[in-house]
Amino acid sequence: MRRNVLRSGILTLALLASASVSADSQLSLSGIVSGVEVCEQDVCGSAIFVAAFGGKIADLPSFGLAAGGIIHQPLPVAPGCVDLLGGRWSIRTLRRTVGGEVAAGGDLCYVDGTKYFVRMGMNITEGGSGDATFSAILDHGPFPPTIKGVIR
Repeated sequence: MRRNVLRSGILTLALLASASVSADSQLSLSGIVSGVEVCEQDVCGSAIFVAAFGGKIADLPSFGLAAGGIIHQPLPVAPGCVDLLGGRWSIRTLRRTVGGEVAAGGDLCYVDGTKYFVRMGMNITEGGSGDATFSAILDHGPFPPTIKGVIR
């Protein structure tokens, strides 16, 4: 019995040590995102999106669900861009969850009246650390609004 307790303690310490090492490492994140806007900012306080994710997390093939809430200035109605003010995002796969903050200062740019180009910084604060960039097309026509983009 004492031997089993010792093994259990060693295993627990090993798992805790590996978890803290992986949480402190720079995380590589890349892939594609395709989904819908489920609630607009005027109704929910932030534009809320859910999407499928396919790509690589920590250089391993990963597929899962992405979600985010983005706060932005009013949508432009003519050529030009407005600022993204912040928000949160996450990607959940069978292996892990990564997430973080939307960096203030991204762009939401008018394309043609129903389409907008989105570029935002993603600070990774959950499941690792580091930064990534998301570039996408947000299409408000036809309903529901869709978003398709690339994380680098």
